[in-house]
Amino acid sequence: MYEFEGNPNTHISGVVHPKLRISWSRRRAWHGETVSIQVRTELVNDGTQVKLEIHSDDGKLALDTFDKETITGNKLDKDYKIDWKSKKLKKDPHTFVVKATIKTPSLTAQSAQIGVDLAPPQFSA
Repeated sequence: MYEFEGNPNTHISGVVHPKLRISWSRRRAWHGETVSIQVRTELVNDGTQVKLEIHSDDGKLALDTFDKETITGNKLDKDYKIDWKSKKLKKDPHTFVVKATIKTPSLTAQSAQIGVDLAPPQFSA
């Protein structure tokens, strides 16, 4: 019997798992700018709550948390203004990530880093 001979109407069992991805709209931003946090899911119901946590890349400094965000059409786009003057951060460039957590189904994802320059830009004349 050849590889493609036989009954093609056979049942192949498999499991499809829900998925969660999160990313920033940009790789680098200045303090005071607005960026978008983009959450994408697969096989997650509309109205599912997602928790977003913004923190330093090393996880030592938590900046913001959003508990009441919801998924609609397997996505969430949240505009976020970088306004961390009250956080007393150093003026060096910093890297930050955002983490998304869904309780049911149990899913967690973390974004790639975004570089944020906290000092205003200085241009030469």
